Amino acid sequence: MSRPGGHSTLNRENDIDLITNALRPVIAGLGDLQQRLDSVSTQIQNNTAAYGEMLQTRLRDGLGTLRPEIITGIDQRLVPLNNSASMLQNEVITTNQRVAALGELLETARNDILDARDTINRHVAQVLVRACQSYNAGCGLGFTRPFRVVPVVDADGSLQLPNVFGLPLLLNTRVISNLTDHELQQYLQIYGVQVEGDEQDRGERLSQLRAHIGYVPPDSITSYGVAIFSLLMGVFSYIFVLFVAALVSGRGPWLLISL
Repeated sequence: MSRPGGHSTLNRENDIDLITNALRPVIAGLGDLQQRLDSVSTQIQNNTAAYGEMLQTRLRDGLGTLRPEIITGIDQRLVPLNNSASMLQNEVITTNQRVAALGELLETARNDILDARDTINRHVAQVLVRACQSYNAGCGLGFTRPFRVVPVVDADGSLQLPNVFGLPLLLNTRVISNLTDHELQQYLQIYGVQVEGDEQDRGERLSQLRAHIGYVPPDSITSYGVAIFSLLMGVFSYIFVLFVAALVSGRGPWLLISL
């Protein structure tokens, strides 16, 4: 007695065998196709690699040929620029040297002008001092005709009145005689008077101060004509010097005070 379903199982196995046998050529064909595809893929990869190497070689050769030409062209174009830059740099150096030389000349000229100005100021100041001294020589004791104030000359030739130092103006012999010892010493210092003889002798120091401002004792004038002549010379010299000083040094305040 056969088992139930045994016949159907046998038929199923037979069907599977038939299908397997039928698919075996297909599977074998697929294997061959896979091998062919692998061969084609390998060939494509080899061809691609070869073509890439060939392309790189050609590009390398082409760039190797063009590179010197490019560099040469760039160098040729840079030569005029380099020459222009060198010329410009040389011009800048030359200009700087000329500017430096001009600056030195201007500084030298400025110093010369300042020195000349100081020299002129000192000369004008000395002329003014001598004019005042000449004028004072004809003023006697200074009561009828007051003395002209002799200015103080600074090192640069500028002038100052003695009252700037807190000293009384020497308008006559009485003012000179009434100076204190301290005021007398200050006057001798600012006028630069070197006392001859005994420096402690007040009379000697007063005599030196009177001589510096141009005072001439009446008994030393030998004649009336000499006194008049000295007076006129002092007046004309003083007026002339004031005129010259006004033109040269512009000492307006001092001239107004002197007049």
